[in-house]
Amino acid sequence: MKLSDLHPGEYATIALVGQLDLPSVVKRKLLSMGITPNTRFRMLRKAPLGSGLELDIRGSRLCMRRDLADIIEVVKVVELEVGKANG
Repeated sequence: MKLSDLHPGEYATIALVGQLDLPSVVKRKLLSMGITPNTRFRMLRKAPLGSGLELDIRGSRLCMRRDLADIIEVVKVVELEVGKANG
């Protein structure tokens, strides 16, 4: 599923970032923001018109545009798994 498909409050793990033809500048930007495979995060909220979203990732809050979130593949994490990881 795509990152942009998550709902506020849901947890997920990043599976794949971008397509093969994605410019290296964009890939470096994502990596510098902490968007790397196997990183767990929580969707905090979406903008009212759906143009952007906010994530809680690696202890920081990160905002990104929807078009960028559309190229990031994630795996949704069920709440029981989140509880095990934190406790």
